[in-house]
Amino acid sequence: MHLYRIALAFTSLMSAVSAITVKSTKQWTIGTDVQGSQRLNGVSYQDDALITYGDYQYVTFYETAPAGYLNHFVKVGRRKLSPSVGDWEFLSLDDYIQKTMDGHNMISMGISGDGKIHLSFDHHDVPINYCISKNGIAKDVPSEWTSNLFGPVVHELVGSQGPYSPLTYPRFEPLSNGDLLLEFRIGQSGSGDSYIHRYSASTGKWQAYGMYIQGDDNNAYINGLDYLDGKLYTSWTVRETPNADTNHGVYFAYSNDDGKTWFNTNGTKLSKPISTSDDITLIWDVPQNSRMVNQEGQLIDTKGRFHILMRDLLSGEHQYQHYLRKTDGKPINIPSISVAKDL
Repeated sequence: MHLYRIALAFTSLMSAVSAITVKSTKQWTIGTDVQGSQRLNGVSYQDDALITYGDYQYVTFYETAPAGYLNHFVKVGRRKLSPSVGDWEFLSLDDYIQKTMDGHNMISMGISGDGKIHLSFDHHDVPINYCISKNGIAKDVPSEWTSNLFGPVVHELVGSQGPYSPLTYPRFEPLSNGDLLLEFRIGQSGSGDSYIHRYSASTGKWQAYGMYIQGDDNNAYINGLDYLDGKLYTSWTVRETPNADTNHGVYFAYSNDDGKTWFNTNGTKLSKPISTSDDITLIWDVPQNSRMVNQEGQLIDTKGRFHILMRDLLSGEHQYQHYLRKTDGKPINIPSISVAKDL
């Protein structure tokens, strides 16, 4: 199976430019997906797999190592977008072999304002795996693209403090000043807490913001972190047990200080950590046994409206529900969208 048949209009996004410029509508096959029963590449909770930074675009994915089945290397690719779209170049981090056929164990990538590329990968209730480029290779772009540009895989964040295990679902989110957030779950399905750490682009070190959502014999499954105009947004559903049928509710919170303090949709300051048992963050009541799918999609648009896309079976068939939080803080549910049978 080919990996990532890209047919999107690629963009040249500079930090001070909001306009989108179409560079190409050509398709590229960037790799061959790994063999197995689970999807390790291109999952909804992968933040991010494809990033445009400056004049270049970067991608990360697993590809089968020379040893064959159930031996996977982390690959990182780059290509130039401006002034014209160039060819992809790839490197393999061959000091780490991913062996677990588990859809949780994806790769997430972030790029901080100092140009360093951050990778975290291969987690399902295990210690953190983290790798960072030795220098700001996305800012001071090297002529050669080789694995020696990256440091070793480590199991901590320099300057910060744990816990770092049992960890699942690492996600990166860049801030406007060039710093980078890393969010992840500590615990297990049906019993876990959510943490945030912050990387400083000026010092090159991490700082712990600590637990921001605390499970109460359950856990929050967030749809992501999204940052715009000084505000950080997140949404989630709560699961009571490892059984996905116990997913329930759509919850929302935002932060004005990059994740230190949080507010509900009405602007009420929340206790930290946010409790999964406190309905003050509930914006839409969806009962258990609705076959609600966790970790779907969210985004904040340029007008400040927050969108959540999640599936459930309330209508008798799986349908996408579009939850919209308007700029006045009022959430509404837009009519559902049918899901094709092959999704």
